[in-house]
Amino acid sequence: MVQDELSPGAESELYELVIPGQLVGKVVVDSAARMVGIIRSIRLSLPPLRVELIIKGLEVEFPVDVSNVAAVGSVVQLKNVAKEAETVELRDVQRLRKELVEEIRQIIGKSP
Repeated sequence: MVQDELSPGAESELYELVIPGQLVGKVVVDSAARMVGIIRSIRLSLPPLRVELIIKGLEVEFPVDVSNVAAVGSVVQLKNVAKEAETVELRDVQRLRKELVEEIRQIIGKSP
């Protein structure tokens, strides 16, 4: 099947049910060593295949292409500075995780 440029592609957001999980809920640190938020979800789009991490910060959410991820460990390190986000504190991380858990509960509650 050939996809023409005007046809919409498929897009899906992935969540984990345990927060923090393997990725979702982990702290994100930019290249300037600033904590900028947590991973809210993973977005897959195609065609063409594109994988992005959706970062939840203070009053902002923004996508980061996986090619801009330097390392994944106890935190996720970005290769660039996250200009879209303010620096978050540890207490903010806890609040952001609680908001994410509530958001996931609402999504699960709306499932058919």
